[in-house]
Amino acid sequence: MGLINTVIVGACGKMGKEVIRGFSQCNDIKIVGAVDVSGIGCDIGDLIQARPVGIQVSGDLGELLDRLERPVVVVDFTNKDAARKNVPIALNKGASVVLGTTGLSQADLEAFDGLARKSGVGMLIAPNFSFGAVLMMKMAREISRYLNQAEIIEYHNEKKLDSPSGTAIATARGMKENIVANGSVNGVKEDGSRGADYNGIRIHSVRLKSLVAHQEVLFSGCGELLTIRHDSFSRESFIPGILMAVRKVYGWQGLKIGLESIMD
Repeated sequence: MGLINTVIVGACGKMGKEVIRGFSQCNDIKIVGAVDVSGIGCDIGDLIQARPVGIQVSGDLGELLDRLERPVVVVDFTNKDAARKNVPIALNKGASVVLGTTGLSQADLEAFDGLARKSGVGMLIAPNFSFGAVLMMKMAREISRYLNQAEIIEYHNEKKLDSPSGTAIATARGMKENIVANGSVNGVKEDGSRGADYNGIRIHSVRLKSLVAHQEVLFSGCGELLTIRHDSFSRESFIPGILMAVRKVYGWQGLKIGLESIMD
């Protein structure tokens, strides 16, 4: 296919600016719109300290999509409350969606899947777009077959709203069938200083201003300890995974979850 037209939602945020910067360097992707609740009217070039490109930030996703030709991919890095509003608007208007927002409920996901199928478009939601983080989760799932005690420590910036992180929950979810012999316990339970309990796996969340996204998983066996760790030192690490999602999202209808679902 030719150029992939994209709209960046949450354009004025840290991740939104990184997406603009990354997409601007790609020959096959064109940013045709940007949306945010702040910075309305600003040129997206100014947002990344580059030359103006003639694309101004809009405050109305629906109105913007009405002015654009299809197909278009909406890339949303906002928060769960904003995503609950933005995603139905995009799907109902026939736009594909790549969503990097965590903290959504199962009911939210089922509703998104239904809307995407009804409109005949694809959607991907991923807790983490870093290839390294996805490989870490895959390794954790495999290791948990042999070492049956594990705890997760995840580190993020102090402004991250959800705790535990979506990556930590996805990691624990992948490990639980191998570790928890007595079945699944839904939800996250907190227990004093031991962190949160997700299906029998302890998750400890650290929030400090100098951090980006980091996670380690500690596995205990008989007389041994195995630790795996992944570090994203900049938001640039998420761009290759986002680009993969944008380039592939036209290939199905309905919702797919996790970057690993489209990694060949």
